[in-house]
Amino acid sequence: MFKRIALGTFLSVLLLFGIVVYHIGTMPPIDNATVQISRIDFDQKLDSIKSIEIKNSIRSINGVKNDVIIKENVLVYFHDNRIADSKQVYEALMTKVDMKAKRFEVPADLVNKSTCPVTGTNGIINKFTSTVQHIFN
Repeated sequence: MFKRIALGTFLSVLLLFGIVVYHIGTMPPIDNATVQISRIDFDQKLDSIKSIEIKNSIRSINGVKNDVIIKENVLVYFHDNRIADSKQVYEALMTKVDMKAKRFEVPADLVNKSTCPVTGTNGIINKFTSTVQHIFN
């Protein structure tokens, strides 16, 4: 009885592992690899009218994606860094809206840090997926 349960568990794990390897190996390239998230902090709290004006203004800037979030006085947006970097987007937005704001910049000590210890460039998941994709390609 114990051997059957152990064999069934082993075969189930092997099947799931095979499915994961297959999905990683046949995964299409990531289309948003150059999308970056950036932030602008405004000096005053934004009301709903100003928020709509800012959203419309920033969405009209080349390279900015539709995902724009405004919470109180913070604007968070996504942009394609091949088209425009955060400084270019900030400067373009400041010419369109008459408000004081500053572009959020990551502190120097955090610039080169990996964002996640598991999925970072040296993480085990990244190494595993890179190896599997290398085998399939």
